[in-house]
Amino acid sequence: MLDGGNDSFNMLVPTTVSAHNDYKSSRGDLAIERTTLLPLLNFKDQNNKSFGLHPSLPKVRNLFNDQKLAFISNIAPLVEPITKVEFKAGSKPVPVGLMSHSDQFKHWQTSRPLERTNSGWFGTFADVLQKSKANNAISMNISLAGSNIMQNGKEAREYAVTDKGSIGLNVKRTDKPQLVALNNVLMGGFDRMLAADYDSAFDSTYIDGIRHAQSQHETFKAAIDKIALSTNFKSADGKESPLAAQLKMVAKSIAAAPTLGLSQQTFFVRYIGWDHHSELLNNHQRMLGVLDDALSAFQLALTELGVADKTLTFTGSDFGRSLTSNGNGTDHGWGGNTLIMGNDVNGGKIYGTYPELTLGTSNPLDIGGGVMIPTTATDELYAELAVWFGVEKSDLPKLFPNLENFYDNSQDALPLGAVNVS
Repeated sequence: MLDGGNDSFNMLVPTTVSAHNDYKSSRGDLAIERTTLLPLLNFKDQNNKSFGLHPSLPKVRNLFNDQKLAFISNIAPLVEPITKVEFKAGSKPVPVGLMSHSDQFKHWQTSRPLERTNSGWFGTFADVLQKSKANNAISMNISLAGSNIMQNGKEAREYAVTDKGSIGLNVKRTDKPQLVALNNVLMGGFDRMLAADYDSAFDSTYIDGIRHAQSQHETFKAAIDKIALSTNFKSADGKESPLAAQLKMVAKSIAAAPTLGLSQQTFFVRYIGWDHHSELLNNHQRMLGVLDDALSAFQLALTELGVADKTLTFTGSDFGRSLTSNGNGTDHGWGGNTLIMGNDVNGGKIYGTYPELTLGTSNPLDIGGGVMIPTTATDELYAELAVWFGVEKSDLPKLFPNLENFYDNSQDALPLGAVNVS
């Protein structure tokens, strides 16, 4: 998740002269010059518009041109299709807490935009697919970002790890003999504590929890330690970003799945800091560059490990942002653009409908300040991801109860056609 609200209309920009002129007129001094955009080859939308990417995304552009990556345009959580007239009149429901960080971030994870629930659709996957999971088994839902809603089900919980791996009882690493000896004493104390019996129900329950966590840590660590990965995740400055480090651990975890006894997995990663109310141009340039390097390295790592055909990656963000500037930044919006990457993506295309970027009454999607009403629901993308993951098409309405407002599930074709599920 790109946490904070990615200004995605500066990520994916029209390059057709008239459309880019509309974009420049709306964005003002936040507009990216047409000559600096990275062209997306062999694609024009239904209105014959061509597109380019922000200059910080050359590797993402190459993945698109190689048909390993696609964009979904003007997407966001929706209850049902809605027009500007209906929105202004309040005659149709909209997501709870529209344009609120906490609510919209949650709706991306739950697909329940009319309620504030703490159960996510990855969690529902695990409730069904790991219903008979042994108590000491690793969850199929692995988080690099701690506790989250998306992987939280009625019974299922995420297994949280760091970019260094799983978390267990440990002591400070050192080569100093005195500290090594002290560490050995401390670890011996941990071992005796875990091996002991306890009369108190509280003590016994507490120690059982620690035993369980330590057992899972040792299982996960042993599996990860077997994975050799040579793909370079460092950027041009020689540093590995926190996002790249997270995705490196995801790649290793996918490769370790057979050892962990997992045939299916989900992963949750967060890249925080996209709420650019000020200094948009500089901050966005830097953060998109980090995203570009990390996504490219991740896809290369999946190929090296032989799991690229088994993996899909997608981004989400709280919301799109206003087209208009508040000075040198932008405010909270609604519809925006996102990406999906993988060998099973029908790449090299932009799915959904890229909106006209004019402002005011002439634009039927602008509800004020260049905030766009989304024309593609997250449910439509999620339905395709779920079928690819193995969910029966007939079960989609159970996962995504609002899907029927956008898509007739009786038809053979999937809502967008962005994912190859054959």
